Amino acid sequence: MNFRLSITACLLPVLAAIPDAALAISPFKKAFDEQYVKNRGDEDFKTAFRKDGCYVCHVKKKKKDIVNHYGNELAKLIPGNVKERLDKARKDGRDAKTAEEEKTVKELAEAMKKVEGMKSPSGVTYGELFKSHQLPPHEGEFSTK
Repeated sequence: MNFRLSITACLLPVLAAIPDAALAISPFKKAFDEQYVKNRGDEDFKTAFRKDGCYVCHVKKKKKDIVNHYGNELAKLIPGNVKERLDKARKDGRDAKTAEEEKTVKELAEAMKKVEGMKSPSGVTYGELFKSHQLPPHEGEFSTK
C-alpha cells in the first residue's frame, strides 16, 4: 500500500506538468482553426487540418524549432521566442501565463492577417490557399532559434 502511494506521489507532479507543456502550441493551433478552418464547411479541409495540426507551421519529423515557409513568415512578425516567453510567464504564475498567452494569440492573429497577402512557394498567396481550402505546403526549413 505504501509503495503505491509513493509511486502516485512521485507521478503527480509529472502528470500535472504535461498539460502545460502543450499550451505553447495549443493556442496557436486553436487560433488558426478559428480563423481559417472551423466555419469553412469543407470537411476535407477540416480533416487535413486535424491531421497536420502543428505541421501547418512546423516541418514534419523535425525539431519543434524548425518551421516551413508559412511558419517562418509568422515567426518574423511575432516578437521574441514565443516558447521562451510562455515558459517564463508560466513560472511567474497563472495570471502572467494567461496574460502572455492572450498577448501571443493577439500577435499571431495580426501576423496571420499580414501573411495572408504573402506569396507561398507555389506562387499563390496564403490567403488564396486558405480560401480554396488548402493548407500551406510543407516546403522549406527555417530555424526559429
